[in-house]
Amino acid sequence: MRRMWKRGFGAALVAALLSACSSDNAGGPSLPLVLAGSAKDIVTSRDRGQLPKTVVSRADYAKITVPLLQVNPELRGGSDFLQRVAVRNDSAPGTVEIWESSDKAQVFLRDGIVVGSRGIGGDIIAAGANATLSALKRLGKGSGLREFIVSDGDVTTTKYEFRCDVENLGAERISFASQVFDTVHMQETCTVEGPEPRVVRNDYWVQQPSGFVRKSRQWMGPRVGYFELLALKS
Repeated sequence: MRRMWKRGFGAALVAALLSACSSDNAGGPSLPLVLAGSAKDIVTSRDRGQLPKTVVSRADYAKITVPLLQVNPELRGGSDFLQRVAVRNDSAPGTVEIWESSDKAQVFLRDGIVVGSRGIGGDIIAAGANATLSALKRLGKGSGLREFIVSDGDVTTTKYEFRCDVENLGAERISFASQVFDTVHMQETCTVEGPEPRVVRNDYWVQQPSGFVRKSRQWMGPRVGYFELLALKS
């Protein structure tokens, strides 16, 4: 499936996706089998130019009947569609959802906040989210430490300890897939001091009145950069 990713393939991807989502045939293809490409391929492929995002139309959106997350990597462009494969609770606040691509690349979200990834290269092994989660729930200012443990691409990891401040940028109406959502735009600025200072800025568009993170732009690690995450269906 990976070799099918090329410039202009987005329309075919969406057509295959919707065919699976709307199929009533018991023997029809499952969603993971018809998705082409993955976040891993988009990020790590170096032999082609920038890929365009896939734009989901109103008609396409209406046919989607499964929980679906659109991922748009900024570094290499393109899009992938991840299906929710598990939901779990642990000792930390919030609910963790595991979203998986066709070739098993995964993104872990705690109430919409990225807390891990697998199979995309330079993965986030684990990340804290408590202070951010609290600020998003209150739609107010917040600050605290966020720790990220990131794979170096071999058997070693690097720990980043950020000082993060969250602020409310106000009400904002957003749209994608020809749908309009009333949200509050929350922005998180994280800094780490030291010989190699780093600034990370994450954005969350929290839908009202549900408090659901409908859209976000989040840091996925130093090798991967930022992903735009669009919750098409939850």
